[in-house]
Amino acid sequence: MAPFFLYAHHTYDAEDPWCGLLRSRLLTCAYKHVFTSPSSVDKDPKATRSGNARLHGMNRVTVASIAYIATQVRFALSSSSVFSRTDTSTDSETFYHSLLDLFEDPDESKEVDELLTWWNRQVFPTSSAAKRPISANSALSKIRIKRLAAKNTSDSNVTVAST
Repeated sequence: MAPFFLYAHHTYDAEDPWCGLLRSRLLTCAYKHVFTSPSSVDKDPKATRSGNARLHGMNRVTVASIAYIATQVRFALSSSSVFSRTDTSTDSETFYHSLLDLFEDPDESKEVDELLTWWNRQVFPTSSAAKRPISANSALSKIRIKRLAAKNTSDSNVTVAST
């Protein structure tokens, strides 16, 4: 079971572990604090300088940046006094890589796409990366379905040929 701080309203659903995963207010506030500016967490931002995201041309959320913030928040909530990549008590490196493994799993791509859209709406609402979900009847949706079907056919042919 994942730590509760990763979930919206700190609620874990054993029947649907994706439900609310990586959508907690704590994570979004930490993300904004680090990448946009500390004051962007407030309802009325008062930043007078550009945040890290703007300084580095960042206009969308990445899976690596979500994993990074989740790892930083996990560490901040721990009792460990020193952050280390190889700290065995918090095992931050394993935690970070387990999140990346989840994000990179092809079977989770739909959930990851939805998560990134959600995050982009929270952090960069005026960016094109905060796009609306794709309609099931759109040309783009049909192209993606056709590509996935072709990939699955190709994958099954490789499996049959190698046996």
